[in-house]
Amino acid sequence: MLKALKLMGVFLIAVAISFSVVSCEDDPDFEEVVINSVSPDEIFLGEEVTLEGENFDAVLFVFLNNDQIPFQRDGNTITFTTPTNGGVGDRTVTLVMPDGYIVTTDITLVALPFPIIEALSTNAAQAGEEVTIKGTSLDDLQSVTIGDVEASIVSSSATELTITVPSGLPENLPSPIKVVTVGGEAIAAGNFYVGENLLLNGGFEDGAGDDFTNWTKNNGGDGMTATTAEGEAYFGRSLRALAVGGDAWRTQLASDAVSVEVGVEYTLSMWIKAQSGTPGDGGNVRYSTAPDALYSGNYDITTEWQQIEWVFTTNTSPVSAVLDLGVIANAVYFVDNVTLVATGLSGPQPTEILLNGGFEEGEGDEFENWNKNNGADLLTATTNPDEVRSGDRALRAVGFGTDAWRTQLASDAVPTEDGVEYEVSLWIKGEAGTPGDGGSIRMSTGGNGDPQYQGDTTVTTEWQKVVWLLTANSTQTQIVLDLGATENAVYFIDDVSFLAPPE
Repeated sequence: MLKALKLMGVFLIAVAISFSVVSCEDDPDFEEVVINSVSPDEIFLGEEVTLEGENFDAVLFVFLNNDQIPFQRDGNTITFTTPTNGGVGDRTVTLVMPDGYIVTTDITLVALPFPIIEALSTNAAQAGEEVTIKGTSLDDLQSVTIGDVEASIVSSSATELTITVPSGLPENLPSPIKVVTVGGEAIAAGNFYVGENLLLNGGFEDGAGDDFTNWTKNNGGDGMTATTAEGEAYFGRSLRALAVGGDAWRTQLASDAVSVEVGVEYTLSMWIKAQSGTPGDGGNVRYSTAPDALYSGNYDITTEWQQIEWVFTTNTSPVSAVLDLGVIANAVYFVDNVTLVATGLSGPQPTEILLNGGFEEGEGDEFENWNKNNGADLLTATTNPDEVRSGDRALRAVGFGTDAWRTQLASDAVPTEDGVEYEVSLWIKGEAGTPGDGGSIRMSTGGNGDPQYQGDTTVTTEWQKVVWLLTANSTQTQIVLDLGATENAVYFIDDVSFLAPPE
């Protein structure tokens, strides 16, 4: 007589012995069903499970605890997928054969590992460019998004994803990268910008030996080397910097000069950490620019990777980004993904409507698109680098005295819209030791509407930007520089701008 355990009612399973078998010792035709192996060793929710064994052709049903589940059989191999709901923990797999004969084995379901993003190949890329994400548990991928837009996947593995930046995202603004897997979601640390990194080789991937293409070791060159060592390199090849000590500039790496728009906000960032146990564990670094140096504040560095950002307004073009790493003697820093983005040019931009605002065009002391209304011999061109803010040429003006309009330069009239606000600006400084050191100027309008006047602006011997928000009252407007109020004042003026609002 066949000895077998029969399933009663709704197949309530009470057997919990791993790899247990109910056999039929008295039946000469009985073929024992055997489970030899279960894979994988670690079974996640929603993952496929494979059973290898003997005589699986007799299997009619597969149960996981009390729930019947679909399965596939190929000879003596059975596969099924664990459910994504129902939680984690121990489960009993039951194979059901004719006459209620069953074989069971126990498995343990564990939660899928949470994805972790460790690093990005770059922190700025334009639409259509590729970005590589390094991390762990990046498989079982569901989506990768930048901002709220899904990115296309170029390649995918558990430790590395390569994606293409989608179009339609606002440029030069932070757009977080998010990876979603069956196990959860992860957002890349720091800021990622959809836009152009103006610095060439900001990731230090290019260069032979300890040299970095598009970068110059200004000071402390022997202490700046390349590293690809695990625990030192952020992504691929990174900079290792040993600080000389004493002054920040004594260990100094400078980028190639890049073209920027003067007077616009830019954001400079890098990923950096200090080597544990060296003085840099708690030390500080800074950024600067060249030429006409601007300086950031000091940034405290730790032994964990961090992205440090500096927002500044450019004062010259072209400009080099400079890493000043030398202040703490024997500090060791690891640096990567140096990024310069024109964050001030994000979104719709105002339109420049003034012609020759930099005074570059014209011969001798004449300026194309400008008219000398009064004091013509007091309005001349200068090419002295100390008197020019950007480009090769600027306006030199001497105050006639008594009235502002007695030294007066007017632009060509440009189309404007009545009732619309425009931004007018100029850069100016006075010559030290002349009355212009403390003198005053103003701007006004001409055209086919009533004249408008800016309030007086006091001038110093340092370059300053003077801004006037003007609501147009005509369809044709001239910008007029009224420079005559202070007798014998000497002014240098450059980069005059007349901006129409974004469309």
